[in-house]
Amino acid sequence: MSITLTDKLSVQELEQEIFRFTRSQDTGALGTRGPAGLRVSPVRYFLDGENNIYIQSEGGSKFTNLEADNTVCLLVSSTFEGDCRRIKGVQFFGHGEVLAQDNSQYKTAITLSPWPTNDNTKLIKLHCKRAVYVDRIGHENLKQEWLPR
Repeated sequence: MSITLTDKLSVQELEQEIFRFTRSQDTGALGTRGPAGLRVSPVRYFLDGENNIYIQSEGGSKFTNLEADNTVCLLVSSTFEGDCRRIKGVQFFGHGEVLAQDNSQYKTAITLSPWPTNDNTKLIKLHCKRAVYVDRIGHENLKQEWLPR
């Protein structure tokens, strides 16, 4: 189901724009739901060479929620430019997997983290099912859905 306004990118262009923009930022808002209620947490994230997204955190109610329901939404956006319409951003929808510290994937990913880590550092790997990209700065009317291959 496409939710495009008037501008449209090819699938390849859309994927490139999504990850170019996502790599240009490092902070987002992670939405979770569960026993701790509906939560939106400010988070820092990084990507590996295959565009896997890892969210770095030391704790909080998001982990309580993820134990019960791993459905997540990560919003990454620019700041508004002048008015509430001039913004660029992407929402990643999918599920979050809390990687165990003794997991080889955790050990590999944590070496990519641009921030200090310690024994309490946790990583959430985002498994994206779909994303919605909005660009009302470079493309006046672009809002388009992306489905990973």
